[in-house]
Amino acid sequence: MKLHAFLLGQTTTATIDAGDIYRNLVEDTQAAEGWGYEGAWFAEHHFSNYVLVPNSLTLIAALSRETTRIRLGTAIVLLPLRNPTFVAEEIAMVDQLSDGRLDVGFGRGYQPYEFNKLGSDFNTAGNRLEDGLDLIAHLFKRPDTPFSSEHANANAFTVTPSCRQTPHPPFWLACGSRASMGVALDRRYNIVINVGHHGPEVANQMIQVFEEECAARGIDRGTVRFGLQMHAGLVENDQDREVALRSAAHLHRMQVRLRERREKIVGGIVDVSGSEKTEPTFDKWSSGCMVGDQRHLERQMNRFRSMGVNDLFLTYRFGEFTTESTRRSMKAIVEFSR
Repeated sequence: MKLHAFLLGQTTTATIDAGDIYRNLVEDTQAAEGWGYEGAWFAEHHFSNYVLVPNSLTLIAALSRETTRIRLGTAIVLLPLRNPTFVAEEIAMVDQLSDGRLDVGFGRGYQPYEFNKLGSDFNTAGNRLEDGLDLIAHLFKRPDTPFSSEHANANAFTVTPSCRQTPHPPFWLACGSRASMGVALDRRYNIVINVGHHGPEVANQMIQVFEEECAARGIDRGTVRFGLQMHAGLVENDQDREVALRSAAHLHRMQVRLRERREKIVGGIVDVSGSEKTEPTFDKWSSGCMVGDQRHLERQMNRFRSMGVNDLFLTYRFGEFTTESTRRSMKAIVEFSR
């Protein structure tokens, strides 16, 4: 099972120091490479302190010059917000700059706030995602031939430069339903599921759906990489536990309010005052992810291996976790996995 560091460029402070955030992401990635992580992954979000990375491919282009071995991935490119042809060009360029170390995760997105600010219709995002995926694959696999669909079109041309990896880097799709898993499997994309704060049942259910959808298509599940994304942190005492729980609550409030169009944002800062009815308890949250003491982390690692999970995407650098605690967790968890 491969471990990936999913590094959020997030801040919980009342003001935003983007320079500090980006320096930490560079140093986190270098540390992850030194400790033996398979990959480092970066989200794309817009106009809030939830994540200060409006273009993960741009960030990866910079990180490719600061690292030598670790694979670098987008988690995710919000394809409905972008011109797919331009994204294909970016992918090819960054794959060259990284010497073939790029992985590309795509997704629909879940924050209507971002779509509204960019003048994009959130309600049609799913259809535009599928058409964009098909156009990008077409550009790399069938150059100099035209493409036409409802939401994406291209004349006959060749993307220049070409990718370092042939015909393109590994493609992943962020899936949260049976339908989206079908979209990925029909295109033979790798799959990643966000476990969130829902407890162990989500991983169990989605693995069952994955196996059913593979069987329905006659696909050997062993030929498709299946990954889980989850929060991660080493909890060694009561103070660590409190920080972890506050961080989970902070992240959850932002996600829920942005998803449900209830956000209040001033100066790029999402208001997280008050609470949500669905806020996780520590025990339920911990039971489904990689947050806990060493024994818990080792048990979870063994459980995910036994479930046939190929890749774990471990979310660090969120909430109130400091640089010191983040890197202590990153180092400890990768050591537990060996």
